[in-house]
Order: sequence, then structure tokens, then C-alpha cells
Amino acid sequence: MNRGILLKLCKPAPNRSVLYGRRFFGHVSEEVRQAVSENSPVVALESTIITHGLPYPENLEMAKSVESIIRESGAIPATIGFVKGVPTVGVSDDDLILLGQPEVHNVKISRRDIPNVMARKLTGGTTIASTMMLANNAGIDIFSTGGLGGVSRPWSLFDVSADLEELGQTPVAVVCSGPKSILDIQRTMEYLETKGVPVSTYIDEAMKQKIPYERQQRLNKLSESTSEKDLNEINHFWELQQINVPGFYVRDSGVRSPFVWENPEVAANMIFYGKYNMNMKNGYVFCAPAPLDVALEKSVMDKVIDEALYIADEKNINGKNLTPFLLKTLYEKTYGESAKCNVEFVKNNARLGAKIANALSLLKGGKRSQAQPIFEPKIKREKVEIGGKGPEENVQTTDKVNAVVVGSVALDTMCQIKNKKLLLKDSNPGKIVQSGVGGVGFNVAYAATVYDPSSPIILITAINETDHAGLVVLQKLCNASMPVDGLVSLPGCSTAQYISMHDSVGNLAIACADMEIVEHIPIDHVTKVIRKYEPKIVLFDANISTELMQSILNQANGNMNLIFEPTSGVKCSKIGQLDLPVFPLSPFELVTPTVEELSVIFEAFSQQGKFDDIDNWFSVLDSIGIDSEFRERLTQASHKYPLIEQYLVKGVYQQAFQLLPYFPVLLIKDGANGLMLIEITKEAKEAAENVSKYNYKFVDGRPTGSDFVFVGEGRHNLGVIVQHFPAHHADEIVNVTGAGDCLAGCLLSELSSNNSTSEALRSLSINSHNLREMMFHNAQECAISSIQSPEAVSPQIRSRE
Repeated sequence: MNRGILLKLCKPAPNRSVLYGRRFFGHVSEEVRQAVSENSPVVALESTIITHGLPYPENLEMAKSVESIIRESGAIPATIGFVKGVPTVGVSDDDLILLGQPEVHNVKISRRDIPNVMARKLTGGTTIASTMMLANNAGIDIFSTGGLGGVSRPWSLFDVSADLEELGQTPVAVVCSGPKSILDIQRTMEYLETKGVPVSTYIDEAMKQKIPYERQQRLNKLSESTSEKDLNEINHFWELQQINVPGFYVRDSGVRSPFVWENPEVAANMIFYGKYNMNMKNGYVFCAPAPLDVALEKSVMDKVIDEALYIADEKNINGKNLTPFLLKTLYEKTYGESAKCNVEFVKNNARLGAKIANALSLLKGGKRSQAQPIFEPKIKREKVEIGGKGPEENVQTTDKVNAVVVGSVALDTMCQIKNKKLLLKDSNPGKIVQSGVGGVGFNVAYAATVYDPSSPIILITAINETDHAGLVVLQKLCNASMPVDGLVSLPGCSTAQYISMHDSVGNLAIACADMEIVEHIPIDHVTKVIRKYEPKIVLFDANISTELMQSILNQANGNMNLIFEPTSGVKCSKIGQLDLPVFPLSPFELVTPTVEELSVIFEAFSQQGKFDDIDNWFSVLDSIGIDSEFRERLTQASHKYPLIEQYLVKGVYQQAFQLLPYFPVLLIKDGANGLMLIEITKEAKEAAENVSKYNYKFVDGRPTGSDFVFVGEGRHNLGVIVQHFPAHHADEIVNVTGAGDCLAGCLLSELSSNNSTSEALRSLSINSHNLREMMFHNAQECAISSIQSPEAVSPQIRSRE
């Protein structure tokens, strides 16, 4: 053949990518390509769970959630699939929608299907086998998924998943929850052994807690060593424990695990020595047992699987049809729990996969992880000279705190126009009133710090310490003597900024907020900080991701309560997506919406079906006495107090009452109308005795900043308190952007620093009265200080000192 023709035929296709000198026939996203070329951490993800595993739109929500988790854990996600015949590593959002749409005829693609899919330009999801192959071709070492394929039951059918064959010939590490429980796990392990594939099981916290404390301390000390003797001792200890591999839905399959890994560094070392030192061509299986709260019981699953296998045998279902049938049967028999577990396992494995990828990246000499905590030494090296003392002089660290704030920090710029009317699509004469550090999370934490400097508040948030806004934030925190332990730097994002325009009297007219970085605050980082400082209260704002909200909620216990600051009507609706317990299990100490935010939250809860829970939600309403008699009494009170009538007409009370089972204490902010406190009380009888049923005042004439108190009684001494605190007078209004944040900061400081204040929040007893009154009085004074100041958080905030 003519040499020129041969060269032309062998020419790379236009969409072919080149990575590490290898040709990749397909498309690799620029983000993934750059990360691989720099040895930065990348985690591959399969797509059959999108095309065939979950219904729409849950499949797309899960896919984006898993990608977010990987980013939050410091790695780059690379979802893999075929789009119109093109193998794609790092699918775009549009491609993801195409893969997830039910109207599109998507195919399931294993290794054998690839030539046909490319030839016919089909779209579909990749299995473990094909995902491994494409990930390897693109230079990716780590792949996270749900359950591993294996040897089907009965083993005599010789039905072996292509996943196992791929593991024997492709050097990619698969992080999974073990072989699916429906498989013959013992023979799956034997097959992998024959193929030379190491299988290791993760020693998670639940396993470690079963080890005596002294032994744990010894193992922790040994893990810091690199000596042969110490490493051998660790290995010998775990060999004696006889750890079993998980069985996807269950934590323990009953089949011995050949190896274990107790931290991501161990797993990364195994990959590095095998793949890069010894040039071994096999894959690796790293099993992660399901978290205790989502794992299913082995005895239950064994029974369900046996029943499913019996039905399959009766219906003569076998071969490639067997696994889908068994999974469908499991879903039905477990009332959907198996599918829910599947999603949670994938998320857990993605998080662990990202950690391994980070550790492996360091071994390969890669760039710094995308998500790095900012510790004191790092800040001391920063050369920030914006005025005042440098960071290295003022940086603060601490051991224990009463409160933690998780939320936004931003560089705020506030403009005020001179004309009475804002001109759209035109330039408005005015001035820059204020430029400084703000954001709801920062404002609340800073206000609490100024209010009581003796009680440090940890702010957990994200910045980019290399951009201008990030450096300004660092300088502000250091100058304010605020701890920096909660900061995390995300180089791939821009530090948040907020630009607002106000009318001639200071009211907000329009604003633009770039807060995307806040949605990428790593969950693992937040968890680590909370566990380290063990705060009494964690306040979070609505700028953070729903996944992070749920994680914080899951960490709440009897020793840690929550405050939710809704932030804005646009953002607060996401709270409705959380899995929330009802009173008395609700961990929420306080929720502080405006009237508008309350309405949005109510609608979000309604759309999520949270008011359809007859067994839990309605039983709380019934117990606290929210009935027709209660509403009739409230209507009678409205004849005396116009604000009550106004709230009844607007539906404010109705919305608040229905939210009470989820949020037992609601403090509704209504600008010039003041504060409306609506809460569940466990002392309804005593509260009712202290308040007149006719004029809604305290019967003993005690001094109070409220103008009316209404008490409703239910069963078991439960009831509802409705108390109104009129707004304090402001001599002048400069701006109102920080008033709510300062109010929340004061309340956070009061509630977290004094257990008696927390108890007083829910009581009308004479013993708690002074604390209760002082708390709301000081909170409103803090808000007034903000309104009268050009700064969102006024330095004139009243301190208890």
C-alpha cells in the first residue's frame, strides 16, 4: 500500500485525545485532561447507574451529588459514558442529561459492546468493565462505584461477570461495597485470586470502635512509622481479626478478606507499588463496608435472596436476565430500601475513592489537592499587608468552642444611589458606601465574636486564598482575632463576592451574589472540625449545599443542637429536601426566617410531602393542641391586636404551626413589625397560668419587652407559645443588610454560652424570665446597631461585659 495513503488512514480522528503518550479514541474533558497531566487526583464514575440503575430524575440528582462529593473531597470527578458513539471521559452536564433522560434509548455497554456502540453511534452507560477500560486509557487510577459483579448463583452455571475479567487485565483500582449479595461471593473471591487481583476491606470507624482503646492507641502510633517491624505488627494484628469482605447491601458477607486497609494512604501505597513500581497489569478491589445507618441486616437479605433465587429457578430465569431479575425482586421485597442503600453506598465509596486519589496523587508527585484546610502555619506564610497587623501576628487557634458557624463569607461592596428612583439599564449616580468582608456565615460569626469576645466562634467556610478577595477575607479574620481553623481553600473556585445597590434611604434595591464556592465546602472538612471542637450549637446558613446540610443534621445529637439561618427566599427552600426528624427528636434549637422566607420554606415542605406524615408530623400537631379551638382563640385575640389579624390573613401563623413539629422554635423576623416567637413548650400548664386569657399579658405584671403572649395547651403538658416583641427604635437607618445576621449572632452567643439561656428560650417561668427577656432585648439592640451603621456588623454591638 502507498505510504501516503497508509499515513492518512492511520491519522488520529479529530476527537481523539492524547494522554501520557497513549492515543485515546474519544473525548476527555479539559478539566480531566489537565488533572491527569498534572498527576492531580481524579476519580472515575460509571454511568449504568444513571442509564439503568435509577429512575428519572433521581438518577441525575444522584450523579450530580456524587460528583459534588468528589469535588468536596478534593478530587476531580470523571463520569464516563458513550455519547452518540463517542467514548467520553468527564461528561458535560448536557451529556449527563442525555444519559439520564428516559425518552432516550440508552444501552448498557460492557467491553464487548464497545465496537458496536461506536459503529452505530449509540448512547449509553458504561459498566464496571468498560469504565475501567476507558479510565485506564485516559490515565485515571481510581474508580468508585456501588457493588462489584462476580460469579452468579448457582456457580455451576459458570456465569462470570466481565467485571472480574477486566480486573485481571486492567490496572485500575475499584472502590466498591464488595460483590453484590445476590452473587456467590466465596467463588467470586477465588476467581479474583486466580486472576491475581488483591481484594482489601476498609477498617472503618465502626470496626475500630470495637478494638480496645489501648490497642487503638498502639495502632495509631505504629501507623506513623515506616519501619519494617512496626508495619509487620500492624499487618499481623489485622490478620488475627479475620475481617470479612462486605456483601454490598450488608457489612459482612461471611467470606474472609485477603487484605485490609485502615486508611487511604495504605490503599494508595498498594496501588503505587503494584502499578508503578512493579508494573503489574491487574486491577485492585478496595471494599468499603456500608455505613451502619444504611446497611441492611444480613439475615434479612439472605432470606430475601433465597426467595428470589427460588422464584427465578421456578420461572427458568438465568443468564444475563438473572441479575436484573434478582435486583428487581430485592427492591420489591425490601420496599425500595435496597435502591436507597445503593445510592448511599455509591456516595460513601466516592468519598473514600477521592481520599485514595489524593493520597496517590502525592505519591506520584502531583499538585496540591483541590481542597486544603488552611492551618496556622499556612496563614503565617501569607504576605498580606493591607493595613493593620499582618496575619502572622493576629492569627487565632483554639481547642474547644461553644459554637460553630457553617456558611458563606464574601467580599461585599455596597452602593447607594442618590436619586429616589433606581434607573434600570442606565448608570445611577451614587457612591460606594461600604466595601468589606461579609456573607451571612461571616456576619453571624463576627457579630457573635464582637458581642462576646471571650467565647470564640469557629467559622467554617471556603475561600480561594490566592485571589484578592480571599486575601482580604484572611486579613479581616486575623484582624478580628477570629479563629481560622475552619477555613478551607478551594483553588478551583473564586472567593465569593456580593455587590448590592441600595436606594437613597438605604433599602436594598438589587444585588448580585457569586456564592458558588460556598456550595463546594467539603463535607469531610466540616465533619472533622465539628468533631474536633465539639460545639454545643452549630448554626448554618442556606448558602451551603443540601448534602452538607444533611451531613450536619446527621451529626447533631443530644450534646449538639442546630440553628438554621434561612438567608434568602431563593435559597431557603433547599431545607425542605432534608430528611428531618420531628419533635422531640428535632435537633433544631432555633430557626430564624423572615415572613417571606417562612412562606417559601412552608411551600417547599408541602411539595416534599412533609405534611403528609400522619404517624409522626400530625401526631405532634395533635399533642401540642393545634386544633379548631386553638385557632378560634387566636382569632378572638386578633380583635385586640391587629398584627395577629394581619398574620392570620397572610397565613403566617398557619404556616408556622405546621412547621413546628420540624422546627420547635421559630423566631420570625418582620422588619418594623419586630419579632414573632412561635414555639413548642413542654411546660404548657405553667405557661398558661402565667398569662391572662383575656388581655394576653403576664398576670403577675412582670416587666417585659413583649406586647402580647398567647399560650395554647395540648396533651402531656405540651403546648404552643406565641409571643411578640415590637421592634426597637432606630434613630436613623443607614442600611439593613446585616440586621438579621447581627440578631442571629447575638442569639447564637447567648444560647451557646449559657445552658440556662437555652432552657429559658422554651419557658415562661418566673425563674427563666430575666434571661429570656435579656436575650431578646440584646438581640434587637444588636440589630439596631447594625441598622445605624454603614458596616453590616457594627463595632458598637453591645457586649455583655
